Amino acid sequence: MAGAHYTNDLVNHINKLNQNTRDRGAVGFLTNDPDHWAGYGVYTIGDFQLYLEREHERNMYKNSLGE
Repeated sequence: MAGAHYTNDLVNHINKLNQNTRDRGAVGFLTNDPDHWAGYGVYTIGDFQLYLEREHERNMYKNSLGE
């Protein structure tokens, strides 16, 4: 059941981020579906944060190339 614990932590973390987003009046939210994130190899909050950082770096690089 350790995996379920990590999954619950991840879902709860994403739910908190989405609530903060909602409270600010934004309309874009992150999916909290663990199966979605598992498809990217994301199972823990640490995995999730690393994924977001890498996506940000990738998008910044693409922007620097004018894509």
